[in-house]
Amino acid sequence: MPSQLASFKSSKGEAEYILDYDAVLKLWPVPFEENDIITHFGTTHVIASGSKESPSLILLHATGTSSTMWFPNIGALSSTFRVYAIDIIGEPGKSHQSTLLRNREDCANWLGDVMQGLGLERTNIIGLSYGGWHTLNFSLFFPDRINKIVALAPGASILPFSWPVLLLLRSLPYLPIKPNPFRSFFNKGFHPNKLFARQFASGVKHYRYPTPNESIFTNVFSEVELRGINVPTLFIVGENEVIYDPLAAIEKVNQLIPNVETKLVPNASHFVSMEQPALVNNHILKFLG
Repeated sequence: MPSQLASFKSSKGEAEYILDYDAVLKLWPVPFEENDIITHFGTTHVIASGSKESPSLILLHATGTSSTMWFPNIGALSSTFRVYAIDIIGEPGKSHQSTLLRNREDCANWLGDVMQGLGLERTNIIGLSYGGWHTLNFSLFFPDRINKIVALAPGASILPFSWPVLLLLRSLPYLPIKPNPFRSFFNKGFHPNKLFARQFASGVKHYRYPTPNESIFTNVFSEVELRGINVPTLFIVGENEVIYDPLAAIEKVNQLIPNVETKLVPNASHFVSMEQPALVNNHILKFLG
C-alpha cells in the first residue's frame, strides 16, 4: 500500500478551510505578502510582514493551527523584524506536501529549503509546540544558520507528553469521527478568537494527516542533544501547561541547554503566545535584542 501524503480530503473541504484561513488573516494588523516556496518536500506557504531591511525572523506554528495563529504577535514582532510565518508542510494550511517528512533530518532539510527559497543565510526562529520542536531540531542540524531561537512550550522535546495529550495526538488525526480538542489547550476562562477556533475546527474536519508509521512524530531529545544546543535560546512556558509539567521542563532546560533563558508565564496554558501576547512579545523582543 503506498504511503499516504498529508492533504485535504476533498477540494470542497480545502476551499472551506481556505475561506476560514483567510478570515483569520483579516485580523493581521499589518500589511503582508503571501508566497509559496518550492522545497524537496512540496510547496511551502509563507506570510511575510515587516520591512525588508529589518533582520529576519521565522515563525513556526503549533500542530493543527497554521501561520494564522500568530495574529496577536505579528504587529509587535514585525515592527522590528522581517517576519516569515511558515505553514509547516504536512499540516493544515496552504502548504502542499509532495514527499513525506520521515525523520528529523528531513524536517531540518525542509526548513533549510524554505530558508534558501527566502534568500536567508541566517535567521532567528520562534516556534510554538510542534513548531518549537522543529525549531530545536533545526538548531541541532544547522546551528550555523541561526542567530537566536525561541521555543514556546515545544511539543515533547524536553519531556514526554502527558498521557492524555499523547493519546489525543496519536489517535485524533486517524479517527473517523473527530472530537475537537481545541479548548483543552487553553487556560480556563480564556476565550479564543471565534474565527481562529472555526479555522482550527475546519482543519480537524477536512484535513488528512500522513501515514502515521512512516512520517515524523515529535520526540524527546536526548540529554546529549539538549546539551548540544549551543545557539542562544529562550524557553517560554505557561504556568498551567498541559502537555507536561512546566516547572520540571524549566528545571531540565536550565540544567542541560548551555546558553538558555527561561520564562514562566502566568495565567497561560499551552497557547501561551495567544493567551498572554503582550507579555510574550516583550520577552521575545528583549531576548532577540
